[in-house]
Amino acid sequence: MPKIPFPRSLLLAGALALTAPAAVAADWLLASSSPQVVPGQRFEVVVIGDGRSADWPPRLPASIELPAGGPRIAVELVAIGKPVAGASQRRYFARWPMELTGVAALALTGKPSARVLLDAGAVASVAAAPTAPAMAAGPSATHVAAPVAVPAAVAPMAPVAVAPEEAAPVEPSGFGFHEPMYFLIGGRDPVSARFQFSFRYRVFDGQGVVAETIPVASGLYFGFTQTSLWDLQSESKPFRDSSFRPSLFYRFALDDPDKRGSLALSGGYEHESNGKEDMPSRSIDTLFARAEARLRLSESGAYLGIAPKAWTYLDREDNPDIARFRGHAELGVRLGRDDGWLFSTLIRRGTEGKMGTQYDLSYPIRRSVFSGVGAFVHLQAFKGYGETLLEYDENKEVQYRIGVSLVR
Repeated sequence: MPKIPFPRSLLLAGALALTAPAAVAADWLLASSSPQVVPGQRFEVVVIGDGRSADWPPRLPASIELPAGGPRIAVELVAIGKPVAGASQRRYFARWPMELTGVAALALTGKPSARVLLDAGAVASVAAAPTAPAMAAGPSATHVAAPVAVPAAVAPMAPVAVAPEEAAPVEPSGFGFHEPMYFLIGGRDPVSARFQFSFRYRVFDGQGVVAETIPVASGLYFGFTQTSLWDLQSESKPFRDSSFRPSLFYRFALDDPDKRGSLALSGGYEHESNGKEDMPSRSIDTLFARAEARLRLSESGAYLGIAPKAWTYLDREDNPDIARFRGHAELGVRLGRDDGWLFSTLIRRGTEGKMGTQYDLSYPIRRSVFSGVGAFVHLQAFKGYGETLLEYDENKEVQYRIGVSLVR
């Protein structure tokens, strides 16, 4: 989307025009420590209520309104930390759409007085502003002080409220992405399509009774991944094989992903089956442990990710010799940027040295208004054993496929 021209000198005047009349009689307001946001990155706002009508829900619907009657883009504001009883303000965060630049208004749905102008233009040089106390919207609000960085030409449009450092953001939803999702075409003998979709669901919501009573329960997840090979060359176009992998596992992070490095550990039970009966039937049950480590290599966002996974078999009656070809571990490696080129590889080695290796290279072709989801041109190569569960003991020549991925 092209940058929307808007005289920067009118930014403060527009903000006052939007918020000043509402500040007298309205019971909901939006505030921001700085009018600038970065496309594709997280930003924070303060929601101010009158202390009576504001019940501080964990999520608030909002919209980004473009100038000159442009379209509205729906966003969801997610609360940071736990609400303070009687407080008249609370901090929320969201992610600004990657393709949206220029000046736009953020407004709470159904509350016309709660709106604020934000500028998603190029990041300007900033100067440190003196420490100033946050303005309270009512007698019960807590006054806090914090230094803020503001552009030299634009002053903050609203007071600053600071949450405790230990306050963790509430996750927007129990559903999330689990493994890559893609649709690719190519290969040989026969030409086929390979596609995969995957999700995970947090069993106990962080705001629910169970998680609040037993906080560690919020790390329990259900996951599901399906990988299918679709024969496009044969006359009837059959599915050669599909692998279904439901899992129940516990996951927790040992570091903050916003810092230079992060580490997450997970472990649990996974079943894998091709859903067939009798001779074509293949299935295994495993207990697994997995680590996901990421090291940021530069300020531009380039990173190196390493994800080893190990397992032990609980049941492999349909394919008792599968460990010879699949082994007891795999190694995943990723190198690149989330908003640029990304190369990844997955390596498996059987107990008798038989290998299965997959390589993926992708690049964004579209940026979506939905955070975390886009479209990427995707090239994949697979060589060795185990492209499907049915063919776990068959050695394949290099299979090249190209297509589109939604999550990588």
